[in-house]
Amino acid sequence: MKKILQKAISLVLGVTMALGLATSAGAAFEDFKDVKGHWAESTLRQAYADGILKGYDAATMAPNNSVTTAEAVTVLCRVLHVTGQGDTSAFEIPAGAWYKDEAAKAVYAGLLDESYGTSLNQPISRGDAFRLFGRAFQVTTADPDLSVLNQFADAAYLTGETQRAAASLIEAGVVNGSEGRLQADRSLTRAEFASILYRLAGVYTTADGYQDNRNTGTVISGDADLSGRTAGDLWFDDSSSVISLTDVSASRVAIRSDRLNSLSIQGTGAIDQLVLAARTGDVTLNLPKTYTVGTLTVGDGAGSVTCSGAIDRVEVTGSGRTVAINSSVDTLVISGSGNTVSLKSGCTVGEIIIRGTGNALKLDGRADTLLLAGRDNTVSGSGRVADVTLNTKYYKLNVSKGSVTNWTGYDLSGVEVSLSAPHTLAAGKVLKATANLTVPEEHVGKLCTASWYLNGQLMEQKTVLLGKDTPVSSITPNYTHDMEENGVVEFVLSYKDSDGDEYTEKASADVKLENFADLGLADTVVTLSVPETLAAGETLKATATVDSPEVGKVCRGVWYVDGKDVSSGKVTLGKSSPYLSFNYDYYYGMPETSTVELVLYYTTQDGRQQEVRGKAQLKVKNFPDNGIARASASLSAPATLEAGATLEVTANLKYPEAGKTCTGTWYVDGKKVSTQTIVLGKDTPKLSHKYTYTENMKLTSEIKFVLSYTTEDGRAQQISAAKTIKLKNYGYLYYHNMTEADVLNKVTSTYAGNYTLSWALNHDYDPELKTAWVNLKGYSSQTKYLVWVNLTYQRVNIFEGSQGNWKLIRECLCGSGKPSTPTIKGVFTTSYKQSSWNYGSYYCGPIVRFYGSSGYAFHSRLEYWPMNSDRYYDARIGFPISHGCLRMYNDDIWFMYNNIPNGTTVVVH
Repeated sequence: MKKILQKAISLVLGVTMALGLATSAGAAFEDFKDVKGHWAESTLRQAYADGILKGYDAATMAPNNSVTTAEAVTVLCRVLHVTGQGDTSAFEIPAGAWYKDEAAKAVYAGLLDESYGTSLNQPISRGDAFRLFGRAFQVTTADPDLSVLNQFADAAYLTGETQRAAASLIEAGVVNGSEGRLQADRSLTRAEFASILYRLAGVYTTADGYQDNRNTGTVISGDADLSGRTAGDLWFDDSSSVISLTDVSASRVAIRSDRLNSLSIQGTGAIDQLVLAARTGDVTLNLPKTYTVGTLTVGDGAGSVTCSGAIDRVEVTGSGRTVAINSSVDTLVISGSGNTVSLKSGCTVGEIIIRGTGNALKLDGRADTLLLAGRDNTVSGSGRVADVTLNTKYYKLNVSKGSVTNWTGYDLSGVEVSLSAPHTLAAGKVLKATANLTVPEEHVGKLCTASWYLNGQLMEQKTVLLGKDTPVSSITPNYTHDMEENGVVEFVLSYKDSDGDEYTEKASADVKLENFADLGLADTVVTLSVPETLAAGETLKATATVDSPEVGKVCRGVWYVDGKDVSSGKVTLGKSSPYLSFNYDYYYGMPETSTVELVLYYTTQDGRQQEVRGKAQLKVKNFPDNGIARASASLSAPATLEAGATLEVTANLKYPEAGKTCTGTWYVDGKKVSTQTIVLGKDTPKLSHKYTYTENMKLTSEIKFVLSYTTEDGRAQQISAAKTIKLKNYGYLYYHNMTEADVLNKVTSTYAGNYTLSWALNHDYDPELKTAWVNLKGYSSQTKYLVWVNLTYQRVNIFEGSQGNWKLIRECLCGSGKPSTPTIKGVFTTSYKQSSWNYGSYYCGPIVRFYGSSGYAFHSRLEYWPMNSDRYYDARIGFPISHGCLRMYNDDIWFMYNNIPNGTTVVVH
């Protein structure tokens, strides 16, 4: 049944999260080089097997790459089977964006709101992901144990929903940190997303296919009638509308139905937490005496909830809910807002905590304690509260009560602030001022905002923990022509209590600010003038007005159209009037609005980089017929063409609009060979071509396809694609009408000359014959080189390649052993190299031996010392002259010495 999970998710994570670069079907998890030893290796392996994650390429899975908000909500909406769509007008979603519908589903399901920002296609932070998972699976509790966050040094800066979601997920064992930090601001990775998802729910199935899964969460799709089950966590998704549980025990049961028509809990059982978070549908929960619920959570959604029975704790985490409690409970916690909750007369509750805002509690029963920690809540009724604690200044308490403890310590009273700042700040230096805080014990740990101002202008802002952080500024002044040299740096400490009221403490100090001699573009303003609307095909004429206190400074001006650099040049302040003439590239679906920008760049005498921008927008009308604009082509052709084979090529076209009649032209090596009429969406351009073969023909060929079209308004358009292929030629035998036997018989191993150099220089086998011979003989080598010493014509022939594919790369004249001391014949390997052999007044070298430790070797002619003096004791070469070795010219023997490795095959024939 986990196949359903694959179908629901794999499309999203495989296409969007892997950016379309999915591995081939046959790729194995072990092929990914970046997952071995990864902290989430086992989860990544399971996610890959289930089709949830795919690779970026054949070698990497990129588990540490970021996940975007759009990708995250898409997966969660599909997991929860969300089908409805909400209003996405608050988000900036481009036309045609792949996630448009999924974002609307996420809004409908209550996963997305404006707190996630307007751009959904950016990496989601871990903190925002905590909130997202908390909402999707309704695991954020009303009053989590925040002390679990103390183990993370950076968790003290979390607030609100992010704080509660993080604590809830940590309590549930779903989320952890790294190196003592929770890293809520860091982007969530693919591995982390998959890990959280699997820790919450590793199985997705229907009720009929459900098997008792005690160690993993299960998402159940559709109506369900479960009986006699013991489960871990169960989530009923949006498609579940009729749910019946008989004799079922579970750690958690969460109802996420789009419309809940019926919920029945019967028999004997125990549910640690029951979450009612259906989008619509009233619920009346009358538990039988044989059934217990640890915590009843009324979460997101709508519809009234009426409950009675053995329930220990009631939490209202949703907003706008109506909840009637008709039995005694130990604890009632309301963290949502705008809820209406009632406790029936005769019922008791040990503890009531209200942290949300604007809630109304009708208390007709009795309560031991009441904590009001959110503003604008109302508690009324005929009941009584023994002890009331107020952590708010705004409330209505119209109920009988005993003791009342008022809220103290909600402001910054007693906090003292003083500043330490330099008396003078040199131009270009960073202003480091320290706020010295005296913090009474009751204020230690409060999260405040530290704001730094310079001459009344806000320069920087950050959060601080009172009693733990020491605020230090890092201010770079704005250097202007009228900068106030007698500056004032001010520090403002702000604290906002849970009621939303803000309290501040301030301190300031004087600082003398030194200015730069060259202020460059400071105070410069660029204003652009562009037409309001540009007709299709009309040239854009844009002008810029540059207002600057400076005259004569030379800047670099760059014009950008829709973010693309289109023109640049020098701009002299006070003299130049920058001007742009630009022609748009028209295509189907081009934006109606275009942004034009001029950026001035300047480097001051002291090396500071400056830039000033001017921007304007205009409407650009499009052509009705844009033909093949933004179309593309690629060629499918063989990488290598066998000799004599017909070349078959296909042009693969991608185009915005079918039905256009175009002209397709094929070129082979620059020569037009075919012209075709192509109707887009109907015809596939193809080429069949026969080459003319010659012995020395070029062995690469460029194929080019050009698609041409003329629009209705007469614009000529072209796109093209090219590909270079390799050509295999017929061999030496073909062109010389020879057989293999002819080649083998033609090559001999007996010297054929007259013992003169001139004869050797004028006699040798053709290079093609040499290549054919060594390949026909089937010689192999342990290296990529092979050496053939041809005694007949006194040549050392050096080949590169492999058995059957040797290519001749160098031909060297040599002098072999004379008849009385002939060079040994056979197949050997190079074995040893040394710089020289010393014969007293002369030497030969370098040396490349080829017959073990014997004296047979390649070396230079006999030369007087010092080495490379070009004075020869015996310079003869080109005929048998040596004692058995092979004499070579210096350039040739040095090539062998430097390039031919030991172990290279040497054929002496």
